[in-house]
Amino acid sequence: MPKDSIGGDDSVVSIELGVSRRKLMKQMASVGMVGGLTGLAGCSSLRESDSETEDVTTDSNSVTESGNASSQSSGSGAALPDFQRVPLTPPPTADEIDFANPPDPEREVAFVTHNATNQVFQPAIAMMNDAMNRFGWTGEFVGPTGNNQSRQVEIMNTKADTLSKGDVMATTVLDANSYLDPVKKAVDKGVAVTQWNTTVSEWDYKTMVSEFGYPLPYIGQEHYPAGNATGVTAYEKAEELLDDDSYVVLPTTGVPGHPALKARNDGIRNALSQHDNVEVLELLDVSTDVSQAINRVDTKYRSNPDINIILGSGFWGPTAGGRLVENENLSSSEMIVGGFDYVSDVLNGIQNGSITFTIGQNFPAQGFVPLSLAYRWLDRGEPMRDFITGTEIVDESNVGFARKRAEGYPKLIDHLK
Repeated sequence: MPKDSIGGDDSVVSIELGVSRRKLMKQMASVGMVGGLTGLAGCSSLRESDSETEDVTTDSNSVTESGNASSQSSGSGAALPDFQRVPLTPPPTADEIDFANPPDPEREVAFVTHNATNQVFQPAIAMMNDAMNRFGWTGEFVGPTGNNQSRQVEIMNTKADTLSKGDVMATTVLDANSYLDPVKKAVDKGVAVTQWNTTVSEWDYKTMVSEFGYPLPYIGQEHYPAGNATGVTAYEKAEELLDDDSYVVLPTTGVPGHPALKARNDGIRNALSQHDNVEVLELLDVSTDVSQAINRVDTKYRSNPDINIILGSGFWGPTAGGRLVENENLSSSEMIVGGFDYVSDVLNGIQNGSITFTIGQNFPAQGFVPLSLAYRWLDRGEPMRDFITGTEIVDESNVGFARKRAEGYPKLIDHLK
C-alpha cells in the first residue's frame, strides 16, 4: 500500500498502482472506469501560447510551439535554431548511485490529476501500473472526482508531506501560481517531480530553474499545434466532402478556462482564420456531461442551421456533433464533425460515419514515460527532459486499427503480473 493513501473521501479517487492485474481492475471498476477502456487522448496542455513560441524538442527533431520544424538554414542573418536545454542537474540521490552495484531501490510514486474520473486517463493508468511493476515501485493515481483544481492542490500538499527523498510525483498543472508551493515542498524534500498531461506557458525554463532548481519535464502533447492540426484537417475534409463552398464552424469546449482546451481552441481558430470562406462562431461551452452537450449542440444548430462544421477540444463536442448528425440524418456532404479523444463514442461515430475524424495524443506514453524519466535520473543520473507525445489523426481510413489498439488496453492490464 502507498505510505499515505488519500482514501475514505468521496471527493477523491485513489487507485493503488504497482499491484496485480486483478487488484487494478477491481479498483478501476469500483470508480466506474472499466468497460469502455478506449480513451487514448484527453485533456492536456503544453505551455500553450497565442503568438509566442516555446522551445521544445522530441528525440530527433526540434519543434516550436507553433508546430513548425526549426529552420536548418545557416549563414549571416539566419534565425537561431530552437533547442531544448537540459541542465546536468545531479539528482537528490546522487550520492547513492553506484554504477558498479546499482541498488535500484523501491520508490513511492504519486500520479496526481485534476480529474481522476475522466475516462480518457484509462490507458495512462494501465501504463503507470505496467511501469511500476517493471521498476518494482508502488504508488497511486489520485485526484478529485470531476474537475477540481483546488482539491487537487490540497492532495498534492498531502502527498508532498508524505513522500520521501527519492520518491516521485507526476502532476498535471493548470495555472502558474496554485501549484508552486506543493511542488516546491516536494522538490525541497528530494522528490523527483514531473509534469504530465497538462502544463502552462508561464512555467518556462528560467522560471522553473529559479523556482525549483531544475526544469520539470513535461510529458504530453503540444496543444496549440494540435488545435492547428484540428483546424487544418477540418478544412481539408470540408473541401473534400461538403457540398457548400463556405463554412460555418461551431467550436466547443467542455471546461472553459482549462489551459489545454483553450490552447486547442486557439489553434483551431488560428488555422481556420487563414481562409476567407470560413466563419468561426463563438466558443460553445457544452459541459462535460454528454447529455447536456448533445442538448446544447442541438439547440445551437437549430438557431443557426448554416453550421456545417462542429469541432471539439475534447470528446464531448464530437460526441454531441455525431449524435446531431444521426438524429438529423445528415450526410458527410452536409456536416463535418471532429475533435479529440479515442473514447468509444467517438470511435463508434467515425466507424458509422457520424463523426469525421478525431485527434489523439498517446496517453499510454503519458503514463509510462514519467516513471522512465524519473528512474533514469534517480538511479542512473540522466537528467529528465520533455517528452512530446505528438498528434495522431484518426478517420475512416485507420479507425479500425485505432479501435483494435484502444480495446487492447484491458488485455494489457489482464496480462500484467
